[in-house]
Amino acid sequence: MENPIIIDGFAFRIPTIPSRYRANCSKEFGCFVTGDTKGMNSSKAEKAGLTRGEFVEMAICAIAQKTLTFKPHYENEQFTEIWGIPVAGGMKTHFHEKCSELSTFLIHRQSQDKMKGLVECFGREAFNSWVAEGMQGDHSEYALRKASDAYFANIFRFEMVQSEGNYGPYYYLAITTRPIATPFEEAAVKAARMIFEDDQKGIVHCVDPRLIENQLMSLGSASSSSTLAISPGNGSEVIEAEQQPVKQLNKGK
Repeated sequence: MENPIIIDGFAFRIPTIPSRYRANCSKEFGCFVTGDTKGMNSSKAEKAGLTRGEFVEMAICAIAQKTLTFKPHYENEQFTEIWGIPVAGGMKTHFHEKCSELSTFLIHRQSQDKMKGLVECFGREAFNSWVAEGMQGDHSEYALRKASDAYFANIFRFEMVQSEGNYGPYYYLAITTRPIATPFEEAAVKAARMIFEDDQKGIVHCVDPRLIENQLMSLGSASSSSTLAISPGNGSEVIEAEQQPVKQLNKGK
């Protein structure tokens, strides 16, 4: 294990092997899970200690796009990977009240669209600020800096919401932000910024070799992922996201 980040009396672990979670959005689950839940329903997974609740609140470190394949349902599809430090929810309660660890999961389809919409709001606010301040300098650089600042001024909440589709009920992740509220959250955001800045310098923490290999195979080339608003970020694992019957998945909806 790498040395933890210690800030203001709080500790944040950076695991050597990515701490992966899955947002299982199928109607049988509607919760975050960890470990091997194949063949289980939510009740069995909960009894096995593999569920992590219906929401997580995090200090975000990185958000990135990946083209991934998880057969038989997903082939060369776009996923968004999230890296952050849990401050509330099931991922957090498994840790002492004064600590947490860098964690990651993937979002897909409707949940992914919610995240992109939030990022777009950050970009719009950055554009307004750039104009208000006299349109000085390069807009793209200004927008990236402002959007990044927004990440480190908020706690992100990812919460399961039930919806109804053509093939019955399913869940998606509603994504909202709120102000930092406690000294622990303040420290978590500071740690998240440190991890982000390390990644910018080439000291990469937000990386999952499994996803790098998966993307290279999916794209058939050595191309790297593109990012949304803050970079870099490469990790997580298979997600049962907006999991619909195979018939619908094969239609690419």
